[in-house]
Amino acid sequence: MEHSIRRKSSIRGWGGHPTIEAQEFTPNHAEGLAGGNVHYHPRGLGRSYGDAALPGAGHASLNTKRLDHFIDFDEENHILTAESGVSLEKILEYFVPKGYFLPVTPGTKFVSLGGAVAGNVHGKNHHHHGSIEHFVKKMRVSTPIGTFDCSPDERSDLFYGTIGGYGMTGLIEQVSLQLKPVETSYFKVTKMRARNLEHLFELFELYDHYTFSMAWMDTLARGSQMGRSVLMMGEHATLADLPQKLRKDPLALPKPFKPNIPFYAPEFLLNRLFLSLFNLGFYTFNYKNNGEEHIEDYDTFFYPLDFIHNWYKMYGRAGFLQYQMSIPDPHGREGMREAVEFLTKQGIGSFLSVVKRCGEDEGIIPFCQKGYTLALDIPFRPERLKILDEVDKIVLKYGGRVYLGKDSRLSADMFRKMYPKASEEWKKVIDHYNPERTVSSHLAERLKI
Repeated sequence: MEHSIRRKSSIRGWGGHPTIEAQEFTPNHAEGLAGGNVHYHPRGLGRSYGDAALPGAGHASLNTKRLDHFIDFDEENHILTAESGVSLEKILEYFVPKGYFLPVTPGTKFVSLGGAVAGNVHGKNHHHHGSIEHFVKKMRVSTPIGTFDCSPDERSDLFYGTIGGYGMTGLIEQVSLQLKPVETSYFKVTKMRARNLEHLFELFELYDHYTFSMAWMDTLARGSQMGRSVLMMGEHATLADLPQKLRKDPLALPKPFKPNIPFYAPEFLLNRLFLSLFNLGFYTFNYKNNGEEHIEDYDTFFYPLDFIHNWYKMYGRAGFLQYQMSIPDPHGREGMREAVEFLTKQGIGSFLSVVKRCGEDEGIIPFCQKGYTLALDIPFRPERLKILDEVDKIVLKYGGRVYLGKDSRLSADMFRKMYPKASEEWKKVIDHYNPERTVSSHLAERLKI
């Protein structure tokens, strides 16, 4: 493609495992991609933890950073149409001052719109509003057999095979996303400490009415404190909720303050003792405002890790594994308890372990189920791959699933057991729109799709 820059690059997921060498090109537009003449895999801003956005063998990485333009905004229905390379950060910075917010957001705003759709991202409001799939009204997708517009009513197989399809149907060119009108850019936030896992379950049920909720968990605490957590809940703040000093500019953007981690953390800091002290400090620090409502800007509430550039470096040069599982009700509590007990006994610690309540996903590859989900960042060690294989068995035992958007090690056999019907339906869509696998990823090859 004459308008692209081709170069050999070392490409990695955000977690750093795996890292591959592949050609990378950055098109100015999507022309020439349909028809199967170019072997590639789409890649947004590189925040997918595992290998979902890494190209397969013999494929180039298509960087979408130049496909980042707003196309249209339907004010009556609050629908933004934009190119897939637009970041969530760009959407927030332009539309929050106009009184609109994202309907669903993951834990970072440094994600492309196309990547968010390809991973069917979910957030703190999943138990009430589901994943981003519920707010995508239509798309334009450049597949190896042609470029097509699709929606729930037009080429619905392509629509639902692309949302949460991890780029395997081709390049998402455009997305029409329904935004949420808001009065302010702030949130009413309540935090509560849970003494242990059972207490956390009780709090989740007691405060289920909150639109947004998630809990940070200490996965190294043992005994009567196993699963101790800090539950964080929130609602969009109205103008009347704000203190007087904030009402002067209720739709103000958060002030940027982004320190950088300039070097990789040394390995000796990633031992059980250091991680235990970090977790204890986090739990202890959150004694303030315990149960009392206060106001936070959206960066503080949704994107605390975005305050630190290159935060992945705190896991050292070996990187980390992101492991996220969902276990459905009525066995959500039981399955979570067994998984956390196993991880605790293995000494699998993390700087960041997050628990949320989920609703139901409806796409072809549905990760979220009504129940609980736990996500962990685990410092990479080769021996931990076998430990996570054992966690897979616990998850499967309770009808659970592993999130492919963050995964880099699930086996093809376990994938088919966790997604028995979905894996076959997804493959049928890919076989139709991408029959020769001219678009393919490291994840697809690992799972034998």
